[in-house]
Amino acid sequence: MKIVNIILAIIVVYSNICFANIIKTNDFNIIENKIKTVNTDTLVIFDIDHVLLQPKDQLLKSYFEEFRKFIKEIELQAGKAMADELYSLMLTQVQIEPVDKKMILLVNKIQKNGIKVLALTHCYTKPFGKISSIEDWRIQDLKNLGYYFDKSWSQLKNAELKQLLSKNSKKFPMFKQGIVFTNGHSKGDALKAFLNYATLKPKKILFIDDKMAFLESVETFAHKASIEFLGIEYTAVKDSIVPLNKERAKLQLNVLKTKHKWLSDQEADGIK
Repeated sequence: MKIVNIILAIIVVYSNICFANIIKTNDFNIIENKIKTVNTDTLVIFDIDHVLLQPKDQLLKSYFEEFRKFIKEIELQAGKAMADELYSLMLTQVQIEPVDKKMILLVNKIQKNGIKVLALTHCYTKPFGKISSIEDWRIQDLKNLGYYFDKSWSQLKNAELKQLLSKNSKKFPMFKQGIVFTNGHSKGDALKAFLNYATLKPKKILFIDDKMAFLESVETFAHKASIEFLGIEYTAVKDSIVPLNKERAKLQLNVLKTKHKWLSDQEADGIK
């Protein structure tokens, strides 16, 4: 019994050491202050959804949980092709906004200071429903808000990161215009593949994401690669979620299903 307790204690200590460099905050100022301490030997990485941008409508701000349930029901009733079509129509019609406008200025400022900035998203690539290229759609969303991640990588060509083995050869991670799309792979593995492709080994990685599992994935890679790591779990969106207006959400989903149109909160509230 004593041996078991000792082993458990070692596991706890090891876990704390591995993930001790991840902090949690909903305060932009803390992120800004941490970034002020970095230099050109640091790679600063941002997740996209719920860190840089978010949907304006309440149903979609709540991490899409209710919307995904709706899509699952459509898939069971009408098939995956129809479910993908409705999902893609929502994505192209919904309005987005910055999580914090000051983040746009911060990203541009550190780029001007010669610090490499990368976006790292769990997003898939290639066509999806009515969207001919998910990666191009996401890149354009970012540019519309003022994020230009290609500024840090002007000499690096877009590429599929095929050195990362894939169960599906059509779904390799992709680097495009300063963004790594993991295509369903872990963020740690996708980042490793990108750094190999870019022949880059930073002394430090500072990574901002809203999901702890993604932060831990990159932290694990950094630890194995002997790269100093600081992770920030940014919870501004998560902490701002309020109880869902279910009547409005029901109307929005019904109109999407029957008319293939996404109603904004304002449009839905205007319908009596």
